[in-house]
Amino acid sequence: MNQTRRRFLYNCGLAGAAALAGATLPGAVLAASRRNLTMYGPPAGPSVIQARLAETGALDGLVDGLGFEVYRNPDILRTGFVSGRWELAVTPSYVAANLHNKGIPVRLMNIMTSGLLYLVSTDPEVSSVQDLAGKSVVMPFKADMPDLVLQHIAAEAGMKAGRDYQLNYVANPFQALQLLLSGRADHAVLPEPAATAAQLRGLKSSRKLYRAIDLQQAWGEVTGGEAAIPQAGMVVSEALVQAMPELPQRLNQALVESTRWVVNNPASAGSLGEAYLGMKAPVIEKSIPFSNFRLTPAAEGREQIQRFFAILARGNPAIIGGKLPADDFYLA
Repeated sequence: MNQTRRRFLYNCGLAGAAALAGATLPGAVLAASRRNLTMYGPPAGPSVIQARLAETGALDGLVDGLGFEVYRNPDILRTGFVSGRWELAVTPSYVAANLHNKGIPVRLMNIMTSGLLYLVSTDPEVSSVQDLAGKSVVMPFKADMPDLVLQHIAAEAGMKAGRDYQLNYVANPFQALQLLLSGRADHAVLPEPAATAAQLRGLKSSRKLYRAIDLQQAWGEVTGGEAAIPQAGMVVSEALVQAMPELPQRLNQALVESTRWVVNNPASAGSLGEAYLGMKAPVIEKSIPFSNFRLTPAAEGREQIQRFFAILARGNPAIIGGKLPADDFYLA
């Protein structure tokens, strides 16, 4: 697997798995009346919300059938939208911006989680980035979103990577987790549900791991805004918006209810997620309180999302396709 694919899986909050994504009806076959529709999502926490939505018939009367399938790498995502076969998918927000800036006709419909990132440590005394002074932090993937987030938080505290603390880059969250469990590392940045998986596996191996720093909270402190990172949301094809202009509002309303169910029923959500995502139910269940699930329409959260993109672009402009997306990227 190439570096781009591995990075994408990490940013979705994945430690690793394998499956095939499916296909839906061609985007060119659009009807103004009711029709079948398939959502796609990565094997990560927000996709549990989609799975719940697909099983409840929440869009009955608007579409004939609503399905959900898991995809495993960004090539499948890009190909699906370029070909017109895909119309709805959950993806990291900055990946959606990159697609839009590369000329693929997609728009961001919402943000489904306000952040999934944590610094996991063996040291119970670590509670802020200042406590990382003189220490080494394991970071999957260089110059990608979690790396840029941690470096920005540290820079605002007057700390520079390579001078005040060290970043030890590895290929994926699974390697970071293994380093923590084996005693070869003491601190690592992990997304959910990998952070929860690390803690659960640490208990089994008698190596206690702490959720030391909530990077969402730290982000809010240094940016002067909400303790939130607009990390992932649903992207929709322009063709679908034109064919069914009433869909985004109806779908957002249904996602609010689905999100509420997942948050309030973590055990059932864990079982549902295991069936769809190939992750263990207890990991999904225990990760839900730390996954910050919350539905925000894209236009409503545009200012916060733009600030997030602008900060990421300072460290790596290519991450969003070289520029901030135009206003029409944010679906009202």
